[in-house]
Amino acid sequence: MKIKQLYAGFDTIEVAFLGALPIEVLEVFREAKQEAAKQQERQLVTIGPGNVAGHIASHGLTGGYAFLFDTGPTGDIWNFKDTADPSKWNIAVKPHASALACYSYQETKERFLHTLKDMGCRFGIESIRRVDFAMDFLMPETFELNHMQFVTHHRSKVKPYFDPKEEPDPNTPSLVFQGRRIGAVTVGKMPGRQAIVYNKRKAAIEQRTYYWFKVWEIDPKDTTKNIWRVELRAGKKELKDKWNIRTFTDLENSIGDVFNDAVEKVRYLDDFQTDGNVTRQRMHPLWLSAMECLSKKLTDYRSGLVPGQVREVFREQQAETYMQQITGNAAGLAVVLELEEEEIRETLGRDIGQTISNIINTPDTRFFESRDRAQNRLIFKTQHQTGNRVKSDIPPRKAHPKPIPGRERVRL
Repeated sequence: MKIKQLYAGFDTIEVAFLGALPIEVLEVFREAKQEAAKQQERQLVTIGPGNVAGHIASHGLTGGYAFLFDTGPTGDIWNFKDTADPSKWNIAVKPHASALACYSYQETKERFLHTLKDMGCRFGIESIRRVDFAMDFLMPETFELNHMQFVTHHRSKVKPYFDPKEEPDPNTPSLVFQGRRIGAVTVGKMPGRQAIVYNKRKAAIEQRTYYWFKVWEIDPKDTTKNIWRVELRAGKKELKDKWNIRTFTDLENSIGDVFNDAVEKVRYLDDFQTDGNVTRQRMHPLWLSAMECLSKKLTDYRSGLVPGQVREVFREQQAETYMQQITGNAAGLAVVLELEEEEIRETLGRDIGQTISNIINTPDTRFFESRDRAQNRLIFKTQHQTGNRVKSDIPPRKAHPKPIPGRERVRL
């Protein structure tokens, strides 16, 4: 079986920090959160001596985090508790998956620390909460996942997810899953250890994360490309209780051992074997490829994708969405106006264009207010971003706390 590795890298890194935001920033967050709830839309703010830009949500997160601060698809999701006491675990962060596709582990870690300083945070030690590592493989078109070929500890839970076929074959003999195929198998349970194998091409299309096709360098329309992901997840219990991984240094020293142990404890066996002793059965080429990938230093992996490519994909997706909405609304308008097909072809587009032009040029138009709100909402997908700063003509809500030395150890 011919298998080609297309990508390998961290897919999730969740970290908590001892520390807190300055009072001035917390006040800006409170006001922006109230406005977000009022407008039913996230609010753009810039904070700290480094002018960090991000969107504040109208809600927080479980665990006492009052504020969710999102710095965009090539950035991170930050969560903060509403307190300026730096002696508590008030800060949590995880990067977007699209950011981890752009940046290496080392670059991501440095961005965390740099952003904390730019926000004016006082912060101390970190605590690693969760780490996921993903590997994408181009599989033969004939490959199908079989949950019965996973070998695990007898107490491990194996959960298959069955996808419906588009056109089930009524002549296929089966008892329970007629007309259905496995799209994913999950082994284990978080916050311990978990392994999941799933159809990543299908997931990327369903979730509209088309930047993955840039990573793989394949055409999204090419249905002959069968891409499967092996994803290994280590939660707080696995990292801390079993491997004593708490800090970035611990992770860099031991994360390879964590995931190598995972693919040894959970195995996926090859097809059509008759030996009743599973310990003597050979492993599937997919699992051998995953083990080979994990034999290298995991923190060195990177995709080669750059942030500009991610923004371009998001921009194209957003433009396509708006055009679909405009076209759909135009069709509805044609029905309401009772236009015949000939009238639609000859006058509808012209009349809609003229109407929009009239609205834009009306002295009391609100078009540009709508444009400004859209620009703030889509700023990370449409504007050039350097580090934590975004170029924009729209002034967001802003806070400038006094500069505070970053990464200082906080005495408890």
